[in-house]
Amino acid sequence: MRQVTLTSLKNELQTLADQVGEKRFVSAKALYLDKVMVTDEDGTPVAADDLEVILAPKMVEPEAEEEEKAAEEVEEEEEVAPKSIAPTFRKGLRQTAAASAPSIIRPKMWGGLKNFKDDSNGEGVKKAERFGRWLLAQTGHRKSLNWCERNGLEVKAHTEGVNSAGGFLVPDEFETELITLREEFGVFRRNARNRPMSSDTLRVPRRSTGLTASFVGEATAGTESTQTFESILLVAKKVMVLTTISNELSEDAFVNLADDVAGEIAYALAKKEDEVGFNGTGLSSEGGIEGIVTKIEAGTTAVMYHDAEVADLGSITLDNIGAMMGLLPAYADTPNAKFYMHKAVWHGGFEAALTSAGGTSAREIKDGYRGTPTLFGYPVEFTQVMRSARAADKIGALFGDLSLAASFGDRRATEVQISDSALNAFEQDELAVRGTERFDINVHDVGDSSAAGPVVGLLF
Repeated sequence: MRQVTLTSLKNELQTLADQVGEKRFVSAKALYLDKVMVTDEDGTPVAADDLEVILAPKMVEPEAEEEEKAAEEVEEEEEVAPKSIAPTFRKGLRQTAAASAPSIIRPKMWGGLKNFKDDSNGEGVKKAERFGRWLLAQTGHRKSLNWCERNGLEVKAHTEGVNSAGGFLVPDEFETELITLREEFGVFRRNARNRPMSSDTLRVPRRSTGLTASFVGEATAGTESTQTFESILLVAKKVMVLTTISNELSEDAFVNLADDVAGEIAYALAKKEDEVGFNGTGLSSEGGIEGIVTKIEAGTTAVMYHDAEVADLGSITLDNIGAMMGLLPAYADTPNAKFYMHKAVWHGGFEAALTSAGGTSAREIKDGYRGTPTLFGYPVEFTQVMRSARAADKIGALFGDLSLAASFGDRRATEVQISDSALNAFEQDELAVRGTERFDINVHDVGDSSAAGPVVGLLF
């Protein structure tokens, strides 16, 4: 069996395509690959099934010129051919021959990508391929290890001191993608004040009281006032997501595997961030995090939240919404101020209050809104971890600037590790994938009994 490199493979397949044409190229390529062994430039074998060959059609010459050339070739063949043999000419081969441009070899894929997207930093398929190869390299997959080495991907970044569980820290280029996905899925991370943590704990000073001005008489001493400060404490907690994939999938469709793993890990981590950021009750199972909804519910009515006292979502009125908005202090009415609620609360309550107000044409109702809806000029952010139905004495919607009320401490980039023995993976011929991150959330400002904070609520 003859050995050819990827570069030789491209050239020889192009020559083959030029000779046999597009219609016969598939069968000819199969015969060709059956007789050669493909290797990369370092001599590592490459499975032919993993290669997808894309050939662009050659420019078709004008029909008149083509027919003239065909006639000339027929005449030349007739001059040298024996009288007993009728020469033939297959004009179609010229028209369907492949272009002289080099072949493009891409990893095999099944369907499109959902998470890795084309952007200014590169093609989505290429990014997914690199992430997939990096994932498989962690299992000791020789082909992927060699691929990562040739393409500048570090696969031995054991995170001692930071990652106590052992594993591999996701390279920066992939962590950027995972952060983007977590911000796309996660509402709290996207809107809270993000604070990078260089150690397991971070103390951020916060002014609790300011200076006071007072009138004084002539030759009368003024009253001294002082600022007081308190600390916002962030302590990194580890959160983990586990899943399994089949070995067959990892071997046959590692690009789609990478896309799925990245999306599932990012979504699961973002969902947990939202759950504790909005609804955390301070339990150890929630990292000791007390969410903003929990804190406002424990606050003072008519100061930190408005009690709508409605029987169901459909009973919410514009007056209820306006009363909630009126509680927000002027300093918190920033360009970052938004409404936060479950999608069902928007459609079943807030949207119903708008349409019942009248003055809306059938065309406006039919067309509705595209993208992020707005209410009184403020964006409405859907978060599916908040309540989807009316519950007595429970907050169903928030309004304000979340970045002033809460801090999100980001301790460490995402870590991913693959094992063939965890979670019964060995017995089931699977691979177990573990993703972890370390973060903390501190909701430090929701007001008190006499003054509202930068986020207020609507009690149903």
